[in-house]
Amino acid sequence: MDVEAVFFDAGSTLIYPEPSVGEVYARALRGAGIEADGRQVQRRFEEAWRRLRRQRAAGALEYGSTEPEAMAWWRRVVRESFAPFGRPDGFEELFLSLWEHFGAAEAWRIYDDVTPTFDALERRGKRIGLISNWDVRLGPLLEQLGLMSRLRWAIISCQVGVEKPEPAIFRRALEACSLPPEKVLHVGDSYHEDALGARGAGLRAVLLRRSADDAPVPDDVTVIASLTELLELLD
Repeated sequence: MDVEAVFFDAGSTLIYPEPSVGEVYARALRGAGIEADGRQVQRRFEEAWRRLRRQRAAGALEYGSTEPEAMAWWRRVVRESFAPFGRPDGFEELFLSLWEHFGAAEAWRIYDDVTPTFDALERRGKRIGLISNWDVRLGPLLEQLGLMSRLRWAIISCQVGVEKPEPAIFRRALEACSLPPEKVLHVGDSYHEDALGARGAGLRAVLLRRSADDAPVPDDVTVIASLTELLELLD
């Protein structure tokens, strides 16, 4: 795979929350006197997140472009995630604590295969970037985690006004790196947003499936289970 630049997705590709979103939400509920199990809350969170994404107006950014817009989106997600368990007193104060929690590096972990993969790519002369659907907290978060210094370019939906899988966000990445699409590879965990989105804009694409439980995809999609497998493709 003859490419000169590799762009990565962020969530579930480079970083993940630890503890999980469900466990953090459940702890918040328990702290407010409402009994909740982290696994149950996680399922409810994922359902709420998917449902609210489907309800967006056509062309609307998932997280918006500003902090108030992002907070409004996440406030709805948290409220719906809590709904089956009961709405705690002082909901707004609780929401603000969750907003701050997930904006801090302490809430996140970098996958073990990220740093060695970045090191190997740099040794091979490959330039590294990021294309992510995220809110205004991602840039500072990547700085705190020490990842921003490893990235030549960071294309974040809230900053460019368009999100994956729209071709326009991938074109912004191509403009940033000044390379033709066939010389650029995008790696992410979403078949629709990352694999199909990148291919729709002419880029090479590799789908990262860290879990064997993920849904199957068509045979014409290149799938890896770890970022270290990416090096074999490039070699």
